[in-house]
Amino acid sequence: MQAKDFSIFRSLLTDVHAKAFGEPISKLPHSKAHTLAWLIEEATGVVLSYKSLTNYINAVLEEKPEKVNPSCVTLATLAQFATGEKAGKQMATLWYKYRAGMLSGIAEA
Repeated sequence: MQAKDFSIFRSLLTDVHAKAFGEPISKLPHSKAHTLAWLIEEATGVVLSYKSLTNYINAVLEEKPEKVNPSCVTLATLAQFATGEKAGKQMATLWYKYRAGMLSGIAEA
């Protein structure tokens, strides 16, 4: 993953973790990873692997963008969960909307 997108991905996972657990992002023990996967599926209807979620969070915490390459559907699902938006037929656009919002926030800073 490219550095610019990785920083946005880090923010997205931070938002996902905070929404799910009400705490700062941290390593996911096995049971917490399963809980996160279940919460995401309940909210979005999309199944994400608890192992993938664990790997994504570990890569973010270790600052290693080369360790992750999530699909557009995964990114959109995480964005849907974080923002609470309904996906409908335009699910893929949720990641790009989230990304654009983060980039505009960076540009304003």
